[in-house]
Parts: sequence; structure tokens; C-alpha cells
Amino acid sequence: MSDTTAAGVVLAGGRSTRMGTDKATLTWADGTLLDHVVGVLTEAVAGPVVVVGFARPVHAGRVIAVPDDEPGRGPLQGIATGLTTAGRAGCDVAFLCSVDLPLLHAAYVAAVLGSLGDAEVALPVLDGHRQPLAAAYRTALGPRASDLLAAGARRPAELFAVSAVRELSASDLLADPALRAVDPDLEAVRDVDTPEEYAAARDRRR
Repeated sequence: MSDTTAAGVVLAGGRSTRMGTDKATLTWADGTLLDHVVGVLTEAVAGPVVVVGFARPVHAGRVIAVPDDEPGRGPLQGIATGLTTAGRAGCDVAFLCSVDLPLLHAAYVAAVLGSLGDAEVALPVLDGHRQPLAAAYRTALGPRASDLLAAGARRPAELFAVSAVRELSASDLLADPALRAVDPDLEAVRDVDTPEEYAAARDRRR
């Protein structure tokens, strides 16, 4: 990756159906889950942190809060909105994640951004699953994602199909000594979709 200023993007507009309450407002540490993820990204990147889709005001130093351009069109819409906003703020790259990552930390963000190289997406693939909401992107993909949405696309995979993607395995990520030291099991990507998963994450944090 070149010496460009990276942004952070947090997708916070999901319906949280399985959780039964807005995941962004769940208690975590001394604040909310959204506070935690924004804090991690503020630590990890020098540029702004774009929060997409959260319906309430967000107060933090470098935060840009924007609505989903068209709610209900899934994560590809959030990706389009977040990357386009970060690009307009002058950033060429962004680490993009969902708000439901309570174990996210700066070492993971730095390792993924550092793996982007000349690709358009640095996409972790862990336990056989792609992690599009814990990945690094060129912000130029924002308009491309918008064009795909206009053509009927809804899934991040449809953006990846027309982009230069560098897939990152667990061993690729753990080659970063800072990440390996603090998170050898790569728990940073563990999301919480249900009350049970949220409770388990709280237990792991203790």
C-alpha cells in the first residue's frame, strides 16, 4: 500500500433482527459497540471514520455520519455509500467493517490495510468464509458498487467479481507479528448476531 491516508468505514444500519435490538447501541466496555468500533478505527487510521446508516447523532473527533443512500439493499449499498464518502474526504483506501465486531482491534485493521498492496480489495478468507465486512478497499470502488446496485446487484461478491481482489488466509494475516502477538486465533472477525453470541463475546473479554 502506498503512503496514503486511510479512512475507516463502519456499517451500522443493519436491522439487527436476530439480536432483537440495535447492535450499535449494545453496551461494550464504557460505551456502546459503535463507540468501541469507532474508537478502534480512530486509533488505526489517520483519516476520517465514516459511519453509515446509524439513525442517531454520532459525536467523535473524526467521524462523518451518513445515512444509507437506499436502506434495505444490503451490505453492498453500505459499501458503496461508505467508500464513496471516504473517497470524497480525500482517502484512497479504507478499512471497512460492520458494527457488530466487539473483538476488533487496531492490529487487525493495520494488518489488513498493510496487505492491500496494488489490489483493489484485501479480503480475509477465514475458516472457508470470506470476510467482506472486515476488509480493506480502494475507495474508487464506491462508484463501481453504486453502478452494480443500479444494475440489480446486491451482494459484495458481485463487486469482487469485477475487482482485483487479494484474498488473505489466516497464515497470511498471522505473518504480521503485531497481529500474531495479540490475536493468534483472529477473534477480531467474530461478529455477534444473537444475544447468545453477544454474551459469549462479553465472557471472552473478561
